[in-house]
Amino acid sequence: MTQSRSLSKWKARHAVLVWIGIILNFAFVLPLIFCPEWILGLFGITVNQLIWPRFAGLLLGILSIFYIPATLDIDRYRVFAWLAVFPSRTLGTVFFFLAVFVFGQPIGYLAGVFLDGSIGIATLFCLLRILRLEQNISEGRQA
Repeated sequence: MTQSRSLSKWKARHAVLVWIGIILNFAFVLPLIFCPEWILGLFGITVNQLIWPRFAGLLLGILSIFYIPATLDIDRYRVFAWLAVFPSRTLGTVFFFLAVFVFGQPIGYLAGVFLDGSIGIATLFCLLRILRLEQNISEGRQA
C-alpha cells in the first residue's frame, strides 16, 4: 500500500472516530437539555438546580459542533483536530478524574473520563500517525 493511500485511510479513521465522539457527546447533550434529572439519575448524580446541567449540555453541544470541520477537511482544519484533543478531550478527562478521585464527586462522573479519554486517545493516535505519514511523504521515505 502506498503511503498516500495509507494517509487517506488514517484521515478517514480520524473522521470516523471524531464523529463517534460527537454522537456520544450528543447522547449526553439532548438528555441534559431536555430531561436532566433522568440522565443524571442514571449516573447517581443529584443537583438542586437544573439550569446548570442544562447549560452544561448546551455548552457540550456547541463544543461538539466545533469538532465537525476537521472531519470534513482535516488538512484545512488541522488546528481544530488538535484542539479537539488538547485541550478539549484532555481537560475533560482530567476534570472528571479529579472531580471523582480528588474532590469526592459521585462515581457517575467517570463516564466523562471514559468518553473523553477513549475518544481523545484514539484521535490522538490517528493524528500522530497522520503526522508521521506526512513527514515520511515529504521526505521521500518509506513507512
